[in-house]
Amino acid sequence: MSGEEWPAGKASSSSDLEAAAWCFRLKETPTEALFAEFRSWIDASKTNAEAFANAMLVAPMKPAERDRIEQFLGQPLPALDRSGSKARTGSPAATIHTFPAKNDATPLKPAGPSRKGRRWAAGAIAAAAMVALTVGLLPNLPLPWLMSQARAETYATGHGDIRRFTLEDGSLVTLDTDSRVEVAIDRSKRHALLRQGRARFVVAADPRPFTIQAGNGDVVAAEGAIDVEVAGNAHVELRLRSGSASVKARDTNDKQSESMPLTIDHPVLYAGGDFAPRVVTAPTADTRDWPSGWVEYRTIPLGELIREANRYAKTPIILDDPKLAGLAASGRFQLTETDRFASRIAELFQLRISRRADGIHLRPQ
Repeated sequence: MSGEEWPAGKASSSSDLEAAAWCFRLKETPTEALFAEFRSWIDASKTNAEAFANAMLVAPMKPAERDRIEQFLGQPLPALDRSGSKARTGSPAATIHTFPAKNDATPLKPAGPSRKGRRWAAGAIAAAAMVALTVGLLPNLPLPWLMSQARAETYATGHGDIRRFTLEDGSLVTLDTDSRVEVAIDRSKRHALLRQGRARFVVAADPRPFTIQAGNGDVVAAEGAIDVEVAGNAHVELRLRSGSASVKARDTNDKQSESMPLTIDHPVLYAGGDFAPRVVTAPTADTRDWPSGWVEYRTIPLGELIREANRYAKTPIILDDPKLAGLAASGRFQLTETDRFASRIAELFQLRISRRADGIHLRPQ
């Protein structure tokens, strides 16, 4: 995000982005260790102090959350009232609270003119607007995962590809075809957001929890391996392979909401619109070897099996007779080897193969 043009032609700086991330972190996990880390950052430069004041200008926080930060800093921070104008200390709309400033505290003032009543600089408003998006308004943006901008990474695969990536903490992520995940790791947390497709996370042992956002659920693991799939309709499937993990609804206001523990090799499904996870007691497919391209099916309609294979195919497989799609198939198949797969299907169902410009055609003999 660094270097993008903001309003009035002002480019975002690393301090602006870090300040936005600090607003998010201090709102979500206000621990003593985090505040100590924050103190080191904000005292490092006047630029950091100004960027944080700009960010807090319209940061969407509850009064108690803002109070906590102001009390730690020992001074009030400016905020905008709901009309978007700058609130002043003592005015009814102000969310500023009076605390004695510490003598050794870094003064926190947004950059830009204010004494003569002129409007705040566009750059400051842009920084604050970014925080509004980061902290509360658009949680699906990558920004909430920018707890450390330099450590935020996006991993993706194209059609037909399966790739493995090593993360900064030593964890491994294997991405299935047409998949995308965003990962951010800082000193206290490890986060991944699976945008689409399927991923196997082999989580390295670490005191920091590893949270995987999938649809409207959060999967939390300390160590182990878990497959996470987000389908095009936002339906989610989880399969724990080793270790331990749990899932719970994200962004819930119910403090009593409990996590659901996952059981090894027992798939859990939930829909995109409603978090109501259910366990599949008798799955029709064994997908533990999907990173190698192999899947074993107890039973599956041939048409559906062909669709699965075509997810990896450079040249699609086509059933010429629609009636073939309803035939039942079973067995272990390597979906990533299109030619070999087509030959095996032709042998199993006594079909004839013909190669044309639009694909590999299968028809009855």
